[in-house]
Amino acid sequence: MHVSALAEALEDSRRPNGVVSLDHLVNRLSRAGLEELSRAACTLAHRSPLVQSEAAEPPERPWV
Repeated sequence: MHVSALAEALEDSRRPNGVVSLDHLVNRLSRAGLEELSRAACTLAHRSPLVQSEAAEPPERPWV
């Protein structure tokens, strides 16, 4: 039951470009009753914020 709730939360939190929105994932996990995973995702979201300009730029050397 918890595995399917986790899989559904991950799938619903995925953006069209394939990136998982951690904020949306936190909300979905909390609503599914997976508070411990929700807190872990929240901590992860606050620990390493992504800068939009860095995420949008292609890699300098994609072969590395």
